[in-house]
Amino acid sequence: MLNNIFLLLDSEDLNQMTELHFSPEVFYSLVVMLLIVIFSFVIYFKFKKAIKNPLETPKGLVLILSLTVNKLDDFIYSIMGSKGLKLGGYFFGLVSYLFICFAFGLTGLASPFTYLVMPLSVALWTFILIHLTAMREQKWSYFKRYIDPFPIFLPINLITMWAPLLSLTLRLFGNALSGFSIMALVYAALEALSSDIFRPIFGITGGGISGADIIIAPIITPVLHLYFDLFSSFIQTLVFSMLTMIFISQEQVEDESSDVLKSIETVQN
Repeated sequence: MLNNIFLLLDSEDLNQMTELHFSPEVFYSLVVMLLIVIFSFVIYFKFKKAIKNPLETPKGLVLILSLTVNKLDDFIYSIMGSKGLKLGGYFFGLVSYLFICFAFGLTGLASPFTYLVMPLSVALWTFILIHLTAMREQKWSYFKRYIDPFPIFLPINLITMWAPLLSLTLRLFGNALSGFSIMALVYAALEALSSDIFRPIFGITGGGISGADIIIAPIITPVLHLYFDLFSSFIQTLVFSMLTMIFISQEQVEDESSDVLKSIETVQN
């Protein structure tokens, strides 16, 4: 049977099936991670230097990052409680990666999230954290959810457990792809418009791209990049991070100490 199948496939088909494709978006993602690693070392040496003078008032990059980390911790605590603070480092890395990947369109290249594998990999980490948190917090009671309210619902519950993974993946992929597609259409339209207007003026004929084809685009597209690459980056990073915190916090057992702290803060406010 297997021999008959392989006979139907020529050598080119087999090569395409076994060839490892390295998408440009994967390379862009590696570039983003490299930038984060380099920036992390810069932060490390900056704070190491600042620690030597604890009485000196923080300034510059140290001050900005200190305020950013404090704000992020406050945001995590407001959603997840004191238990969520253990994941502060993960969320800082996640926020940095998401924002830079979405803003990568400012370079004129596609965002890494326009390749479905990349948003899937990020959403998969959230999916794993959700279920690891549930198993750690709920122990054997974790498995009870799959047979609630009756054991006959086991197949349905096993299917619905993948809903967060699918939702988060398509959220990142859809927003990144839609923004990139709109900008590509805008660039194509402005190139055609510029060509129709300025090629006759400069007496340019023939095919290929000339300077006359890119006169209008730099005037209009920066405003669109501000929305699709910067504003959208902030919104999608905020939404994805918040959903991740909510999904994980739903699996946590209520911590009485955190409830007391919240009550004290409420009274003080």
